[in-house]
Amino acid sequence: MNYSRWHMLLITVLSFSLLATSTASAATTTNAKKYKWAKPAVKFMASHGVMQSYEQETDRLNQTVSKAELTQMIHTLFKEFRVEPDKKIEIPGVPEGSTYYSIFRDVYGSIPSNPSGMIAAADQINYHNYTFTYLPTKELSRWDLLIAMSTLFPETGNHLDEVNDKKALAHMKSFKDIPIKSFSSSEEYEKWDFAHQLLAAQFGLIQPKKQNPYIGSELDYVKIRALLNFAEAGIMKPDAKGKFYPNQKVTLAETVVILQRIYNFYGGKGYKHQPTKDELIPRELNREYVYRNSAHGSLISDNVALVSTDNISTAYLAISATEPVDLKVIVNGESITYSYEQLSVLDAPIMIAFDGADYAEVYPILRRTGKPIVDQGEIEGNEFFEKLDLFFYFSGKWTDFSVFNTLWEDESYEEFEQ
Repeated sequence: MNYSRWHMLLITVLSFSLLATSTASAATTTNAKKYKWAKPAVKFMASHGVMQSYEQETDRLNQTVSKAELTQMIHTLFKEFRVEPDKKIEIPGVPEGSTYYSIFRDVYGSIPSNPSGMIAAADQINYHNYTFTYLPTKELSRWDLLIAMSTLFPETGNHLDEVNDKKALAHMKSFKDIPIKSFSSSEEYEKWDFAHQLLAAQFGLIQPKKQNPYIGSELDYVKIRALLNFAEAGIMKPDAKGKFYPNQKVTLAETVVILQRIYNFYGGKGYKHQPTKDELIPRELNREYVYRNSAHGSLISDNVALVSTDNISTAYLAISATEPVDLKVIVNGESITYSYEQLSVLDAPIMIAFDGADYAEVYPILRRTGKPIVDQGEIEGNEFFEKLDLFFYFSGKWTDFSVFNTLWEDESYEEFEQ
């Protein structure tokens, strides 16, 4: 049979079309089998308007995820991440005119620890000068995803907030593919390229000669807490060999499973931020932490929150000053004012019962004016405090502060153990 040139061209085109269709079909079938474990999560996301059906999304499940794609999924799934429509929030890297601005403003503008918290979810971070940038097109690694999610959802690990150096080191070593770099001194640590780098999947350890090793910086603690908390909650875990694959690009399949796990962590009812104890304390109060077995002394220049630690039930309080200062103390909304005559007996301090509260509000009032000390300071300047010499003593157990006062006058201690 003879075919014209146009017939041959049509046959060739159809052949290529069938081959392409067959190849695409094979790829879809392969993906459907390979990512079958993600099917429940995809169906869940589809039911919440985040994705289409599993059959429609199968081809994309092996693709990498950008910061913009992640942010869009979070924005759609967790409707609690919203700020007022007219609120202007600067998102470095995502200007107001950007198509991504509204979702980035809503999601990262809602970080519980803002304004300082926004830096931790960024894509380029410099803690030396406290600058950061968000990169919508950045393809995310598993480590990038971990840090961003642990910043947005801090409640996943409240039970693991306290990690001492010994425990932290043991946990650090359990992640087999996250390097630990040791330094002989803090000075050497500071020279390290990855010191204070939250987005570097490495830990810094300082091990001076003849001393116990300790964690390089607070950011190293942030990293280990993020790993521990998400692993403990079953959200992101290492494999059976202890490998986390931190630098591996995260796939869409992994991402949707992780987001569903986070959603389920909050009882399957969406995200609801539970304020930390510190967040409940009024911002105008300076925090002073009361420990069970230690006493403190400091110069008062402002209003104070005595924060209960170790679940202590009482605090003991006294003051010394060159003229009468009374203290208004508020616990659980109940207010009582203590006179200077009561407070200045250093060997018989007053007792404040927390009565289940996490903190007590303390407001120093200068008796001759009847005004708070902070207001007087604004009027009379810093010299006022030097002339007043108002010292504040507190402890988690009964303490003879007259002894502490002697130590303070000798400039020997600001704190001492009982």
